[in-house]
Amino acid sequence: MVDKNIYIVQGEISSVVGAIKRNSRSTHTPLDEEQDPLLNSFSHLKEVLNNIKALSDVEPNVFLRPFLEVVRSEDTTGPITGLALTSVNKFLSYGLIDANHEGAAEGIENMADAVTHARFVGTDSASDEVVLMKILQVLRTLLLTPVGAHLTNESVCEIMQSCFRICFEMRLSELLRKSAEHTLVDMVQLLFSRLPQFKEEAKSFVGTNMKKLKMRAGGMSESSKWKKQKRSPRPPRHMVRSQSGQMDSTQPASLSNNLSGGMLFIDQQQSGVPDSVSSSVSSPTTDSGLDTSSKTTSKEDLTDLDHSSTTTTPATTPNTESSRLDTQSEVERAQSASVESIPEVLEDRELLAEQSDSASVHDMDYVNPRGVRFTQSTQKDGAALVPYGLPCLRELFRFLISLTSPHDRHNTDVMKHMGLQLLTVALESASIAPYQSLLSLVKDELCRHLFQLLNVDRINLYAASIRVAFLLFEGMRGHLKFQLEMYLKKLMDIITSENPKLPYEMKEMALEALVQLWRIPSFVTELYINYDCDFYCGNLFEDLTKLLSKNAFPVSGQLYTTHLLSLEALLTVIDSTEAHCQAKVLNSATQQDQSETLTSQGEGSVSNCTDASTGNKLHHDKELEVLMIDQIISEKKAPKKPQRFSSILPDSQELNEIRNRKKLLITGTEQFNQKPKKGVEFLQQKGLLSSPIDSAEVAQWLRENPCLDKKMIGEYISDRNNTDLLDSFVNTFTFQGLRIDEALRLYVEAFRMPGEAPVIHRLLETFSDNWQFPARPVSVRSVVMMAHARYKWKCLH
Repeated sequence: MVDKNIYIVQGEISSVVGAIKRNSRSTHTPLDEEQDPLLNSFSHLKEVLNNIKALSDVEPNVFLRPFLEVVRSEDTTGPITGLALTSVNKFLSYGLIDANHEGAAEGIENMADAVTHARFVGTDSASDEVVLMKILQVLRTLLLTPVGAHLTNESVCEIMQSCFRICFEMRLSELLRKSAEHTLVDMVQLLFSRLPQFKEEAKSFVGTNMKKLKMRAGGMSESSKWKKQKRSPRPPRHMVRSQSGQMDSTQPASLSNNLSGGMLFIDQQQSGVPDSVSSSVSSPTTDSGLDTSSKTTSKEDLTDLDHSSTTTTPATTPNTESSRLDTQSEVERAQSASVESIPEVLEDRELLAEQSDSASVHDMDYVNPRGVRFTQSTQKDGAALVPYGLPCLRELFRFLISLTSPHDRHNTDVMKHMGLQLLTVALESASIAPYQSLLSLVKDELCRHLFQLLNVDRINLYAASIRVAFLLFEGMRGHLKFQLEMYLKKLMDIITSENPKLPYEMKEMALEALVQLWRIPSFVTELYINYDCDFYCGNLFEDLTKLLSKNAFPVSGQLYTTHLLSLEALLTVIDSTEAHCQAKVLNSATQQDQSETLTSQGEGSVSNCTDASTGNKLHHDKELEVLMIDQIISEKKAPKKPQRFSSILPDSQELNEIRNRKKLLITGTEQFNQKPKKGVEFLQQKGLLSSPIDSAEVAQWLRENPCLDKKMIGEYISDRNNTDLLDSFVNTFTFQGLRIDEALRLYVEAFRMPGEAPVIHRLLETFSDNWQFPARPVSVRSVVMMAHARYKWKCLH
């Protein structure tokens, strides 16, 4: 019995071939199946299908290749390309590609490459958008089906980039852009839901592979646009290459949509195209020079055009060299136009070309009638393609964060809102905290962008940034202590702001965000312990409680929503306190009952032990030994206590002592900023610093306290009476493995350098004694000269 899947493929072949023949009859250009490469590939596929009993007997590449050639070909119209895309989408939806097949990875990779580099002749804007809609459907199906797990990191980045191009192209219809937006949401949800399956790679591996996955949200500078492009003689814009390989000035050019390069261009002299389409696309002479990362323009493709011309267009054999140059010119012209407002995928195609085996790859290449070769394989010596993992997710996460930057002039409000929406989906789908490469992006760039977006006037961006911030601090506040403090202070500034231009809705949303954080179990307790009971953090719980108490009751007599929200937050704290007290009472009662039960059991066991044998005693000793071992293991697994606490959960008395010491420390800091010696003496009198003075202890306090004035620190440690303190202060730095300029920069950032020459000499002399070459110490003169030379070298380069 013949496999039903074969009939499905044959039906799709008839549909696409029929459309190609009908189009040739309408344009009065008869086609010969032997000479036309597209019809010839479909005829070969028919012969293969007629000789097999099951579709699994052939590799997926075999029945996919003719359809992908139609998608890649720039000579086919939009409806024909749309039919080929529909066929490919049907193959994926029906499961015709077995994920366990040995050739599935290569077939999926070729499919992703063909769809992201789709090119077709445009007819009108509505029909072209239908093709783009089908491209979105294929990309979504490809990534979300089980066979999509075989995609490589580069292919996933290209797929996401293609969807971003459609989503951010404002000249397209809103329906198409919203469809691309929903497609991106589904893709991001799938990718980050698979995050627990991936492992963190080494930093060296990540550094060498991230360049190939680079995604950009804005344009490139003019100086870097042409670095990776080959320049070639450019023909006049009205000259188009004809079928015979010669230059023809009358043949109309074709509309081409290249998703990877973001290109949508047409010759303005083309006939039969509506003015709306002509006005909505850029001219082919636009000299943007962006690297479109298309495989059709890789080094290998351009160098092999000589061979392709001799095999596919015999009429141009005598003039092979000129034909190759003309073809390169045409490819260069295709690259020259792009939409700069759409992100680019910047990949190192030189490395990709080196990894391709020309002898095995060229057998599967498609060469169109114009002599352009389309490479379909990226394997080398039969090596398996590596499925995507954490690198592409990190690049996608970095790209989404870059979209939220309010200071990037390329980021429109649509891009910022889209970036925040996709970041929300990513944070809701997976936990980012276990992955250091993702957590570093959150700590620095993402939090900085979120705090800056709280100052914008757009309500939708403001609300989206608050939503992302809540997801961050709800699940990762243990890694974001400083960021949480800044966020809460920012919300307090918004709530207490008296700026008349600040809308009431923003104050209300800030208060709602604050109340939502307070509803998190144990959040208020963590806030008090980690900030109010930390010597060098603000009293966040105290400040927030005062703010809420002030806003809980109306002063003017009129009740607003902010008053109710503030009162609700205070009641949340009271309810939490009551629940903790009840739990403590129940816990103490339970422990008392257990102790009484154990005491009664112990008395009974003592009375029964008089007649116990030696074997029972040994068994009891074994049980005690096992219990002791379990206790030791549990103590090792227990979390380490904070340094400022004597236990993991400090009691109220200890917390009150810390609060009192913090008040004294703040007073001593203020006195130090006025007169350093007086501040140190005050802390010695209160017992916060040892007496007589300990240089190491004072040096550590100077390094840890962020509220100290750096000018006063510099004056205090540079005093000639404090030479021991200066030595201890320099010893608190770790200069091992740092260059001279890095170590010196780290050193002078901790204080402000005084202006007197002897004082500067003393500070640098102590520095040079601690920062050493492996062989010998360095003098002050050498330190200054080396730092000055390196600074001049960096300025020159």
